[in-house]
Amino acid sequence: MSNKILIEVYVPLIELRYDVFIPINKKIKNVTRLLNMAVVDLSNGSWPAAKDVRLYDRTSGILLDPLKNVKDAGLVNGSQIILF
Repeated sequence: MSNKILIEVYVPLIELRYDVFIPINKKIKNVTRLLNMAVVDLSNGSWPAAKDVRLYDRTSGILLDPLKNVKDAGLVNGSQIILF
């Protein structure tokens, strides 16, 4: 599984965390969309699907560039991100 990394996604609105594998060659905007839908399913609808969600690095608080690949955005195994 060298083409995927394990990250922790924190969703402050519902105060839940999820460990998920994401592909390193996908753009952040695509991963954001996939995570948005996954959290809708995993939270049994507690998280409302929205078009304007963003991913932030949890350590630095910096918005992840939606046009960069996961690898180029600096995400590695164990990275913590916020879906907001």
